[in-house]
Amino acid sequence: MPNPLRLISMTSRLLGRLVAGICVIIIYVMLGLLVTQVLMRYFLGAPPSWTEELAIILFAWLVLLYATVGLREGFHVAIETIPTGWGALQRISERLVAVLIFCFGAVTLVSGISYIARTSGQMTAALQMPIESLYLSVPVCGALLMLHAVALLIEPSLIDQRRMDAL
Repeated sequence: MPNPLRLISMTSRLLGRLVAGICVIIIYVMLGLLVTQVLMRYFLGAPPSWTEELAIILFAWLVLLYATVGLREGFHVAIETIPTGWGALQRISERLVAVLIFCFGAVTLVSGISYIARTSGQMTAALQMPIESLYLSVPVCGALLMLHAVALLIEPSLIDQRRMDAL
């Protein structure tokens, strides 16, 4: 594999691991926020509104980031329309799916950037944070989807390994 392709593959692998670690941290922070909210409601009778808002923002980031990890690691839902015995046709369909995922990532990236530009200057209700802190998750997800889709296209062993794991 030439160097630029190896660099893309390695970047995809490293970012996939980094994002998976970030997702674990987000889960623990969300858990802490929600436990704090429940305890404050139970003992003080008035939970802080910022805990719920921050948990919602983190949840949006978690879902979108973990979707990219699912693509990279192959644990997303897939429907097999072409039997595994049809070797070449199945490989072509898997490559086509990777291209479609790349296109979806590109649309997500461009649309997310456009949406951030249109909502620039707005603030969240409780935290008074820029709303971009929430909406930035969309173009980040799109860029990661594109990177992982390219890695799937140039690294056939990823798809082959998934096929063997499924059997």
